[in-house]
Amino acid sequence: MDLNYTDARLLLVEDNPRYLALLREALEDFGYKEIQVAETPEAAAAMFDSAYFDVIIADMRLGDEREGGFTVLHEIKTRTITSIVIVLTANDSVADCRRAFREGAWDYISKNSRGVVFDILHESIRDALIYSEQWGNRKDEVWIQNHREELLQSHAGRYIAVLNNSVIDADSNEEALQQRIRERNLPLLIPVIQKVQEESLEQLSIADLIKRGESEHLEFKSTLQCNVHNKSKNDDVVIASIKTIAAFLNGNGGILLIGVEDNGNVFGLEADLGLLGKRKDLDGFEQKLVSLIIDCIGAAFTQFVKIEFAKIEDKDVCVVRVKKAGSPAFTKAKDKSGMQQKYFFIRAGCTTRALDVESMYQHILMKVKVVLAD
Repeated sequence: MDLNYTDARLLLVEDNPRYLALLREALEDFGYKEIQVAETPEAAAAMFDSAYFDVIIADMRLGDEREGGFTVLHEIKTRTITSIVIVLTANDSVADCRRAFREGAWDYISKNSRGVVFDILHESIRDALIYSEQWGNRKDEVWIQNHREELLQSHAGRYIAVLNNSVIDADSNEEALQQRIRERNLPLLIPVIQKVQEESLEQLSIADLIKRGESEHLEFKSTLQCNVHNKSKNDDVVIASIKTIAAFLNGNGGILLIGVEDNGNVFGLEADLGLLGKRKDLDGFEQKLVSLIIDCIGAAFTQFVKIEFAKIEDKDVCVVRVKKAGSPAFTKAKDKSGMQQKYFFIRAGCTTRALDVESMYQHILMKVKVVLAD
């Protein structure tokens, strides 16, 4: 492993001067060079405002606080600090040990452990650093995943450095960003550096797509044509799926899952199958959907649409994969007066919207300019 553990930045939260001196001396003997000290939870919290640490080693009883270590853990959790936390205490108990792990501690070590406790602590620090280097900083990685849509708005195509659930720097050049991070002399294991780019939804399983939730390129519909309240066929329900397909054709493509509710619950296709004609099976469902696409959008656009089925939680889900079309796709739909009109739909975030003539012209014109610029 390339990681030099002796470069790790340590914070010792310990109020016993004698034990603190022994602890610091032992860690320096192991080669650790970056060691800072706080005697109270309040002092530790103040240091979190201006400094970053790879590892925080906290005593449990700090001054008058019998649960001072948990105060430190709570502060770390509240601030989404990504440091490794090790509790080192002489007042160890099973209850405190369980609670420490539940609240995110890496290890819980008794000062009364058999053998040389400092050896045990050193081994724990190294194991934690190795684990973090191999598997990454999960807190910041999860934050990036959960905020991908927002990050795409502000940092699309750029590399971002994330620390404690916050973007601390960004650049279009990864090496330049890494150099600036090195110059800031941050701890070993942070920040997380990733390129902000669209994930390929095609590479994800249907179950993972459902977990991901709706986005600009992913939409859920409970049914194709069934009103779930009265189990009857409903034209507004039908056009909702067709509008989404048209919007994906007019954009950069996407995936429509039919049989999945907005909140991710799997509804299945049983209600829709019951409304079909002679073929009340998946083949009949596919034929119905293809007919709707041809009637409402046009036969030429079926080449950009692939329909398949998946079994999720023992229920059938229709997966409609839509590619970007080579020309604008207009959709037949009834207006409020019941008259048949043609609409131009696009995706705007997680929603599908119809554009008027002027907005449609501007939309297409801007897309052409982007293509010519590339």
